[in-house]
Amino acid sequence: MFDTRYELNLDGTEVHLIYVGPCHQVGDTIIHVPKERVVFAGDVLFRQCTPMGWTGSYEKWFQCLDLIIQLNPEVIVPGHGPLCGIEGVTEMKAYLQYVREASKKCFDSGLSSLDAAKRIEFGPYGEWRAPARLYMNVERAYREFRNDPPDAPWNTPATFDAIYKVAKAKGIEVEY
Repeated sequence: MFDTRYELNLDGTEVHLIYVGPCHQVGDTIIHVPKERVVFAGDVLFRQCTPMGWTGSYEKWFQCLDLIIQLNPEVIVPGHGPLCGIEGVTEMKAYLQYVREASKKCFDSGLSSLDAAKRIEFGPYGEWRAPARLYMNVERAYREFRNDPPDAPWNTPATFDAIYKVAKAKGIEVEY
């Protein structure tokens, strides 16, 4: 158990465990191997795959992604998708910024999170796996705009039903 950081020496290899959550889930931790210039990002980084954040906030996720960039790894092992470098982090951050900004416009217009997710274009992220997960990211933004607690529980069946509805409204195959 550790609060924010734990350093290990594994047979001469320095390994840093860094708690960064919650972003995707409460226990979000990245593993940095400085000498090898590798970060194991776990589910705080989705590469070419639409992220899903069950708890936490956009701001916390942005802080985590910025930290990964600061660590300056040569290789990043994401929780989902292929290996990458810093470009994977900047792409995901750009996606989250795009969704949050588009969600704010829809929220201010009085649309529901489901209607907003149906209306917001996938943009350059439409080729990512499971693009209809956009709904979760819109709903997460709406929760923040309403000042809901970041750990407020999700109605999981209703969430997956909404993802299905977004996929059907956009004429794409549903992926979870």
